[in-house]
Amino acid sequence: MSNQTETIEQTRTGPLPIGESSVHDGELYARGVRIGELIGRVDYIDMLFFEVQGRYPTRDEHTLMSAYLVSLCEHGVTSPSTHGARVSSSVRAPFAACAINFISAAMGAYHFGALEQAMIQIRHVTECVDDLDAYVDTEMREGRRVWGFGHRFHRSPNTDGLDPSTLDDLGERTDPRVRRLIEIADELGWGGQHVRTARRLGRALYERKRIPINIDGIGAGILLDMGFDAETALLFVIVGRLPNMARLHLEEQSHAPNRFVALAERADPGFDRTVDREQR
Repeated sequence: MSNQTETIEQTRTGPLPIGESSVHDGELYARGVRIGELIGRVDYIDMLFFEVQGRYPTRDEHTLMSAYLVSLCEHGVTSPSTHGARVSSSVRAPFAACAINFISAAMGAYHFGALEQAMIQIRHVTECVDDLDAYVDTEMREGRRVWGFGHRFHRSPNTDGLDPSTLDDLGERTDPRVRRLIEIADELGWGGQHVRTARRLGRALYERKRIPINIDGIGAGILLDMGFDAETALLFVIVGRLPNMARLHLEEQSHAPNRFVALAERADPGFDRTVDREQR
């Protein structure tokens, strides 16, 4: 549970959990509460906390969670998850198939799984590491990845010759989602220790190799501060990105079917037909 829960008023006065979830003829209970007592009294983010943690979020948690989920809603067309969904949609697979492809094609550690890995590592650093600089130096010397940092598109500017202590550890050209989430956290006076750890790690990596915090790094800190376990990480990625997948699916319907195959055959000068496809 967030360390802010005791000091900040909760967002809703909805009924608290009192038992098990169950179904009866004519009635449905969520954690012992009739679903009708929740519908219209709490919103989706409240219900997310209610179901996963058995509590309602504080006002600040609600604000930051809403901002975090919005930050996940757009990823352009550069990610493996986006490619999988678009290719499925291009052959007129139904949206459900596109959504499944979106999830299954990107569950590895270097895409969706990176959030879980970042949560595990940031929790470890927060709880077990006394000398953060020494920890970062060891990880880099041993060639181990610090999860939640670095991005192939969003990179920190070259600031050689400037005092690192005077610099914003995000940098002007880094991920705009991260910048805004940190701004909101600062506006709220967010005091969570895991976000502090993520920012300290970001500072250390920035000073050494201009490596910025990415969306998984800041997201890991936010979720851990709110009391979520690393094993639930995929929940937030899926909830956040599915609206994006729905848009991509609908957008793809305005293009010719199999357009990705057509692009490869007709527009890519380096495309070579295989021998078996040339056979008659």
